[in-house]
Amino acid sequence: MNTVAVEHPRPEVAILRLDRPTSLNALSWELVEDLHAALDAIDRDNRCRVVVLTGAGRGFCAGLDLRDQGNPGAVVEGLSSGPRAGLLAQNRIASLIPHMRRIQQPLIAAINGPAYGGGLALALGCDIRIAARSAKLCVQFIRVGVSGCDIGTSYLLPRLIGASRAHDLILSARVVDAEEAERYGVVTRVVPDEEILPAALTLADELCDFTPFGVFATKQVMWANLDIPNLEAAIQLENRNQIMAGSSGETEEAARAFFEKRKPRWSEGSP
Repeated sequence: MNTVAVEHPRPEVAILRLDRPTSLNALSWELVEDLHAALDAIDRDNRCRVVVLTGAGRGFCAGLDLRDQGNPGAVVEGLSSGPRAGLLAQNRIASLIPHMRRIQQPLIAAINGPAYGGGLALALGCDIRIAARSAKLCVQFIRVGVSGCDIGTSYLLPRLIGASRAHDLILSARVVDAEEAERYGVVTRVVPDEEILPAALTLADELCDFTPFGVFATKQVMWANLDIPNLEAAIQLENRNQIMAGSSGETEEAARAFFEKRKPRWSEGSP
């Protein structure tokens, strides 16, 4: 992969880095394909428990690379133009968000700089978001002549911060600094620039202390219950996963570890 780098500071943690620093990691067709491939590879790696998504250089992701978007044939084989090619290519970009939701590992967005348009969408598609103090966020789609609703933003943002604030950010396309993003609830914490990756990795290490199935099931249920029709259905899904987890023997190991004053040794492998 030329535009995405994957490294493992430990087997249980992957750093997934958008790697086009000279263009602030803007989303080219190649990067979209590389990111899909990287997500597939990470999902197949059962040793990996948590993923940190960040950008190379001084940016997280500047959004779509406008110099590259006029050639849908780069990603849609056999079609070089027309509405069908455009729709298929658009779907390929937008499908990154459900792809991120489907993988077994939780994703932590370490927003190390500008996250605009599609870059903000990638951050919203993560399970947890932290930001460097200098980070800037913007739903910029409407600025480039298209609808302000793109790549899952109109679904994700209102669920994070409410419809009123989401309308404000999507329709105005104004730039939000890290502190305002934290006040709104787009990110959950802001750290000094030099601490953004260490902070994300510390959080990843904390998640690795928990049972692998428990973390995976938590991600699955949290996303599913955003769309569940009622409380009863949500509880039924929670109950199903709790019984599956409880029958694994991990609860007994957690109790032993508590009384023995040590970290649990999970059956699926400990860090």
